[in-house]
Amino acid sequence: MNDVQARTRAILDQYERDGALSAQSVDLAMFGVWDQVTPGALILGAAALIDTEDPTLAQEADRTGGGVLAAFMRGGLEGLALTDQGAEFGWDDVVALVQAYLRRPGTPPDALDRLLTEAESLWTEIVQSGEVTRPRVRNGEFGPWDATEDPLPPGTERIDYGVLKVPQLVGAEMRPLREGGRQVGVIVGFAGHDLWLQVFRAPQGPVWDDVRPRLEGAVLARGGTVTADQSTLGAELRARIPVTHDDGHQELLPTRFLGCDGPGWLLRGLFRGPDALAEVVDPRAHHLFTQTVVALPPAAQDDGEEGTAVEVTVAEVTVAEG
Repeated sequence: MNDVQARTRAILDQYERDGALSAQSVDLAMFGVWDQVTPGALILGAAALIDTEDPTLAQEADRTGGGVLAAFMRGGLEGLALTDQGAEFGWDDVVALVQAYLRRPGTPPDALDRLLTEAESLWTEIVQSGEVTRPRVRNGEFGPWDATEDPLPPGTERIDYGVLKVPQLVGAEMRPLREGGRQVGVIVGFAGHDLWLQVFRAPQGPVWDDVRPRLEGAVLARGGTVTADQSTLGAELRARIPVTHDDGHQELLPTRFLGCDGPGWLLRGLFRGPDALAEVVDPRAHHLFTQTVVALPPAAQDDGEEGTAVEVTVAEVTVAEG
């Protein structure tokens, strides 16, 4: 048994003893780090293997987003198309599934060792394939989509916010993003994070490559830090932006700038929160961004209430401060 497997066993033992994951176990598990093999990856891998071996047992435990993560591991990001649920992942439920499997009558003593070994092999293969980090936007399978594109992928319920049709995510809080008394986008909050979605007109063609350096300069001018990178959402910026809270406390807020060019528009996202800068984009954020439908009216019909010409300024960066 190697070190990662030993730490995984320690987390499972702590849960079995106390009936819930401790903060120390959550930190040790490194949940949300999907570009390497961690205890969290082995726990999820074990749950996915159990789901394959004993679907009935897995269905009993599938009350939260743990099922979404299992689908993610079995089918890559395509697995997210199976459900819109999972604003909360419910790690305790995933661990409970593993423990329930191990407690079944007749389970051999080496069942956990087998599960962890198979899970490590499976996750290592996924990491080495690059499947969880290669771009997945507007490739025929993932959007974001334009309302004129036909057919749109079936099976996704969306909430109509005018120029944006945003996928429903059970347990998430959605509200309009307003500036100057008009709606300019949508904010989706889930699990201590939020994703800000805003569409801009781009009649001259793709603009995200030009917008990113301007955003980078604006973040640096505010005293933040920023690096350019790539993820499943393509070219992006990963930043830490200075913010001041109501009580005067200041911090550098982890913020991921996302962007995707479509026919005559740019969909921009700001994903912020404690784990916003993880190497692999949160599957929920990926699902929300790539399954949003943009429905801009023709420019001649635009009443000025929704959708703007592309113009990135320092003011745009400050929306991440709210």
